[in-house]
Amino acid sequence: MTLSLHAALVPEWLQILGGCRAVIDKAAAHCAETGLDETELVEARLAPDMRPFKYQIKSCTVHTRGAVEHARTGLAAPDFNNSPGTLGALATQLGETIAFLNELDPAEFESFIGRDLVFTIPGTEYRRDYAVENFLLGFSRQNFHFHAVTAYAILRMKGVNIGKVDYLGAWPVKA
Repeated sequence: MTLSLHAALVPEWLQILGGCRAVIDKAAAHCAETGLDETELVEARLAPDMRPFKYQIKSCTVHTRGAVEHARTGLAAPDFNNSPGTLGALATQLGETIAFLNELDPAEFESFIGRDLVFTIPGTEYRRDYAVENFLLGFSRQNFHFHAVTAYAILRMKGVNIGKVDYLGAWPVKA
């Protein structure tokens, strides 16, 4: 059996994004139960030199939906736009990303294979040339998981009652 690019990425993205979406609901419930200001969660960081929770969640959408858009255009750059500032807005962003991924045409996704993609950092001379499939499998995928795990770890650090099963989301079991 040949594994398609779509099959190698999109179900995995959907699984983890679903887990991220669910832990945001648990974070909101935690705030309601404990009186914790949600801003404390949204702005929380694992270390002073790391980005906050809101950035980690935004980056999960950047390295999935954004990666698909980069594959379509052949151009990629870091997303310096502001992150949504509330748990509700982050949940909405994840929901929109999940809907976007669910609507992808697998044939279009396969058409990305072999295309060129240029990654740059605006205002610098930094440039990396990729085949789209290498960008998706070797750059965006790893960044996606880094940010998803970091978001999960921030909520754990702040006392939200979540575990590994929450991170994993809906398991892809045989129907």
